Amino acid sequence: MRISIIGTGYVGLTAGVGLASKEHDVKCVDIDEKKVEQINEGVCPIYEEDLPELMEETISNERLEASLDTKEAVRNSEVTFLCVGTPRQEDGTINLENIKKAARDAAEGLKEKDEFHMFVVKSTVIPGTTEDQIIPILEKETGKEVGEDFGVCMNPEFLREGNALDDFLNPDRIVIGEYDEKSGDILEQIYTDFETQILRTSLKAAELIKYASNSLLATKVSFINEIGNLCKELNIDVYEVADGIGLDERVNREFLDSGPGWGGSCFPKDVNALISFMSEKGVDSQVLESVIRQNEDHKTKLVELLEDEIDVSGKRIAILGLAFKPGTDDIRNSPAIDIIEELKEKDAKVKAYDPQAMENMQDIHKDIEYTDSAAEAMKDSHAALIVTHWDEFHDLTMQDLDEMEKPLVVEGRKMDYDILEEHTKGITWP
Repeated sequence: MRISIIGTGYVGLTAGVGLASKEHDVKCVDIDEKKVEQINEGVCPIYEEDLPELMEETISNERLEASLDTKEAVRNSEVTFLCVGTPRQEDGTINLENIKKAARDAAEGLKEKDEFHMFVVKSTVIPGTTEDQIIPILEKETGKEVGEDFGVCMNPEFLREGNALDDFLNPDRIVIGEYDEKSGDILEQIYTDFETQILRTSLKAAELIKYASNSLLATKVSFINEIGNLCKELNIDVYEVADGIGLDERVNREFLDSGPGWGGSCFPKDVNALISFMSEKGVDSQVLESVIRQNEDHKTKLVELLEDEIDVSGKRIAILGLAFKPGTDDIRNSPAIDIIEELKEKDAKVKAYDPQAMENMQDIHKDIEYTDSAAEAMKDSHAALIVTHWDEFHDLTMQDLDEMEKPLVVEGRKMDYDILEEHTKGITWP
């Protein structure tokens, strides 16, 4: 099929490259001229494993190109995916201005078409948005009727940053929220080559599935961190407890790795948006509000543990890992942001290293030292805090610790340093 993708963030670009690899003809649209030029030159504008190589391949095969012209892209395609951001506002609600504008711009292309066209909302939006906001915009701007002249589906994304391409190409499920059966049939046809289960629902159900999924995963992380705090007091390894819990097939082991808390672009935004939406509907959200509180309190737990060992004032502290998770350069809501801020307030001297995210962190914390390696960050430091679970941090040795002023590593992510055991402290494990 001929497909247009509006928005080339990690959702839109990943979807575009993934669909192009399935031999669809894809045009990705963005308002950022530099990003469009990068894509057409085969330069991937975001850091995602395997995405640059596959993007370059699909461009070479003339299956993928980028454009600034939404109207032309819609006019010359059969299906349009809306993949623009829906950022969080200060009150926790989401900002729909980007997707409303994308719908209005896309409507300009639909006006000039006689044939049936499909619109797929892939942006994360609160239940009712597609039905109450997007469809009315498309009908008003075009004078056309949904179900007759164009179809609409809601197709939530379940991509993990750092694993986005693999998640798109090998999903554990595909959810199709459909306006009508015809719309659902067209979208399901696009996913013919994807070997996974497809769930077809109403538009609102699909929108809520996305929020509920992320909120449940965030709840699992906050829960195991709270259990981990008890494990720390009892001198128990919380990972052993998580392994035992995870053997129950009703629970599953995923997202039960205790650490310094969850961050990123999705969990904080989606959990807060769901809380705000529930409040608007007069529904209590005690569980999710507790999830948020636990996570915020837990983010600086590493600093508390460090202060049990040393007075941090005037000390050099190495922060290993700045991204909110490995495999990405995304620092949004990363625990490292709060940890660094807390250390600075206590007059510590912070040295930081991350293999991908240092440039982004410099926009927030300009007044700390950034190094070219973990070893350099640790050299002459009084302690090292491991915040992000990058593979290279598994390779620390006694030689690295010998270069420190004081051989002390506080693990926010469990690294299993057998050789360093007497010099390491776990955030929720001995």
